[in-house]
Amino acid sequence: MSPFAADRVRTRLHTIGPYHRGWAEAGTSLIELMFATVAGLVVFCATLQALSYFQQQFMRQQRGVAQQQDLRLGLEVLEQELRLARSDSLTTADSDSVEFSANLQGLLTTVTAAAAVGQLDLSVEDGRGWEDRKTIVVCWAERCETLTLARDGQRRLLTVTQPLTRAIPSGAFVSLLNHVRYYSRRDNQGVLRLLRQVDGGASVLVGDIREARFSYWDENGQAATEPTQVRLVVVEVTMSDRGIRAVREMSLRT
Repeated sequence: MSPFAADRVRTRLHTIGPYHRGWAEAGTSLIELMFATVAGLVVFCATLQALSYFQQQFMRQQRGVAQQQDLRLGLEVLEQELRLARSDSLTTADSDSVEFSANLQGLLTTVTAAAAVGQLDLSVEDGRGWEDRKTIVVCWAERCETLTLARDGQRRLLTVTQPLTRAIPSGAFVSLLNHVRYYSRRDNQGVLRLLRQVDGGASVLVGDIREARFSYWDENGQAATEPTQVRLVVVEVTMSDRGIRAVREMSLRT
C-alpha cells in the first residue's frame, strides 16, 4: 500500500472510530441494565414470596392462639355452669352431649304470703329479673313444685301459667331453674362445633373442633351408666388445627 493510501485509511478510521466506540459502550450499558432489571425482579418476587409465607405463618399462629383462647374460655363456662348442677339434675349423659338443670343466674326469693290451690299469683320478697316462660321451683317442708312464669316478675309478685295444684305456705323458697345443654354438631359446611343451649336458645361455644367427648363417673370412680349415678363429668375437646386438646374434670353438687 502506498503511503498516500495508508494515510487515507488512518484518516477514515480516525473519523468513524469514536462513533463505533460510543455505540459499543452504549450497547454494554443497555445489557447491564437489562440484567440488573431481571435480577431486581427476581429479588422482588422472592421478597414477596417470603413476606406472603411469613404472613400466612403469622395468621396461622394468631388463629391458633385465638382457638386456644376460645377453647379455654368455653370450657371455663361449661365448668362453672356444670358445678351449679346437682347430681340428680342430669337428664342426659351421652358421649357427645350433656343436659342438666341449674340456677345459672342465682335468682332466689321467698314467698311472703300463703298461696291457695287454684291461684296464679305468688307474693314474694323480690320478683325483679325473673323473665317470662322461665321455669321456677318452689320448695317447702321437703316438697317442691315446678312452675312456669306467665310473664316477667314484678317487685313483689310472680305469676305462673297454670293454677296451683298445691297450697304453698309463706316462707317457701323460690329459685330459677334453667335447662342447659352442651352438645357437638356439624354446621352446613360440615365443621364440627361445641354448642351451648340455655332454655332453648343455642350459641356456638367453640368452633372448628375435631371431637368433643363426655364421660361420666360415679362416686366410686366407676363409669356411670345412669344420669342419676353421675358424680363427675369429664369433657375432652380436640381442635382441628394442630390437634390442640383440653381436658376438664367437673364434680357435681350432692
